[in-house]
Amino acid sequence: MTEDSARRYRSMPDLLLVEDNPLHLRLVKSMLADIWPPNEVAEVRHARSLEEAIAEIDRKPPDCVLLDLVLPDADGLDSLDGVRAADPLVPIVVLSSHENAEVARNAITSGAQDYLVKGAVSPDDLERSVAFAMGRKDHERQKVAETPGITPWPVNQPETTSAPADLPEEGSTSAPPSSSAPLGVAVVDVGGSVLFVEPAVALGIGRSINETITTPVDELIHPNDLNAWNKLLAGDPGPVDIRYMHPSGHPVYLRVTASHMEGGLEGGAMVATYFARGEVGTVSSGAYVEMSDWG
Repeated sequence: MTEDSARRYRSMPDLLLVEDNPLHLRLVKSMLADIWPPNEVAEVRHARSLEEAIAEIDRKPPDCVLLDLVLPDADGLDSLDGVRAADPLVPIVVLSSHENAEVARNAITSGAQDYLVKGAVSPDDLERSVAFAMGRKDHERQKVAETPGITPWPVNQPETTSAPADLPEEGSTSAPPSSSAPLGVAVVDVGGSVLFVEPAVALGIGRSINETITTPVDELIHPNDLNAWNKLLAGDPGPVDIRYMHPSGHPVYLRVTASHMEGGLEGGAMVATYFARGEVGTVSSGAYVEMSDWG
């Protein structure tokens, strides 16, 4: 262990090592023992499958997950997705047996903080990666806590089948009551591309206006909610509940209603109005009336 390492950590963080290969398990524990006292590494939490990992996370979220992507019950990014579904804000460092640039990019894009190759990194590399992952996630948790109208899903907001009292029931054609102010609106064309978005909506899903406009909506929405979004595109006025994927990895749960241009989607676009789920959002600047009458 380097002197810098000793100064940086007096004790080992609560790590969850997800690894089913005994040889690789010994290799990683050996690297950890070069960073932290061996007696602490001997007690490191260990899961041999995705199912065991999820059970450990449910029992007590770790400070960081060291994840092998190839497990008996999950392979590749399915392993990563399973861990993130259990806790969207847990830091994840992927430890792979093979160097693969495409897999590494996909893992980072899918929410891992780092991608390391077992046997090709030093203990100091691993230590820095764990420290970076934990620091970055701490920053993201703070941002989430300070952002109005955003609640991590599913950690603090379990799904409910009943609508909040201040929002219309599923399938209702009535406008949301004035006591529930919208975050704002977006104008979307028949192909699902955003033509216009109010700043509060972009901010709410953690994107810039330019990024929101240039990214297809189906790449911003949780895959399980694409059917609900397509209902709006097909002419349903809503409301529907949709999870947008925040860049930090946690979904942002919003309620959306649709107002279609005169002539329907053949006319070119719809106006989607966004409400924070069960919370009063930021009142926008009146573009809803202006854009609803457009066309």
